Amino acid sequence: MNKITPNKALLTSPVQPQPKASAPVKNYRIDLSLNESPFPPSDKVMAAFVESGKTLNRYPDFTSTKLRGALAEKYGLDDTRIFCSSGSEEILKYIGHAYIAAGDEVIYPRYGFLMYWFITLKSGGIPVPIDHDDYVISVDNILSAVTDKTRVVIIDNPGNPTGTYLPYSEIKRLRENLPEHILLVLDCAYADFVTKDDFDCGFELVDKHQNVIVTRTLSKLYGLSAIRIGWSYMTQDMVEVMLRLRGGFNVNAPAQKIGVVAIADEQYATMVRDYTKKWVAWLTNEIEQLGLIVTPSVCNFILVHFPGGPESKNAADAFLKENEINVNPVSFYKLHSSLRISVGSEEENIALIEVLKKHLTS
Repeated sequence: MNKITPNKALLTSPVQPQPKASAPVKNYRIDLSLNESPFPPSDKVMAAFVESGKTLNRYPDFTSTKLRGALAEKYGLDDTRIFCSSGSEEILKYIGHAYIAAGDEVIYPRYGFLMYWFITLKSGGIPVPIDHDDYVISVDNILSAVTDKTRVVIIDNPGNPTGTYLPYSEIKRLRENLPEHILLVLDCAYADFVTKDDFDCGFELVDKHQNVIVTRTLSKLYGLSAIRIGWSYMTQDMVEVMLRLRGGFNVNAPAQKIGVVAIADEQYATMVRDYTKKWVAWLTNEIEQLGLIVTPSVCNFILVHFPGGPESKNAADAFLKENEINVNPVSFYKLHSSLRISVGSEEENIALIEVLKKHLTS
């Protein structure tokens, strides 16, 4: 009997083997590997979540009408141009399916979100990673990489795993110098943390042009990673394409209900944003005092570089795990001498530094 095989592109992508259901799950004492919020959702969100349980027997609103309306009001957008999804990663997959064909070149930052590479291959496209300038996306490098085969440019702004950002003036320069037939996707999953005056995620560009998509998420700042709420701003034509691709009900009813409540809770958002900024600065200072290098971050994580190279990084990662602290070694990004570390609770941040100090000074 012949073996059924998937798309060859899928076979080249990294995958974590699926364990048996009976296998023990490794739960670290402290997990700072996934850029999750150290805070549970706000009390208002939790109350809305409990309330949503009373109607679990009903299907959700097909087009997330109230959630789109709340987002439109908050950001001053046209709600007919908003598309909601089960996490922003789902939108990126739809974009790949709709706008990347076999042989199309897709430009993205070399140290950008790993899904760009995967989605490009899955769609039969050709990944074209471009080099950063000291871990900051280079618009000049992107423009230099454009060919007659370029179909899509995707950038994460702010960047993951770098934590750096491009000022809005550079985003506009990129758009102005791209041909009209090339789709520009601005993945702004961490935009909620940025307080720099020269940052903007680019909604205005969507209103002015026909080839720009901005993606956002409620997972990070609002502590909603488990419920999966992503959204995007695009042309109405693109929204229609997304609606055709997604099939049935992709945003569940509890997610829609608590999303509306979450984005209205400015007090909670300000608290998390201020806390994150404070502890990013503290972690950066403490880690630099240990002789390591930290890329300046505007996100809820930092990228730490080990001057001793991969062996030094691997030893530190192993020591942290021995002490029940999990961080991200970012090996998939070929950053073999670096670790990405999320901001945790105050106790978790202090514990991390104590363990690193023990390892590096012993």
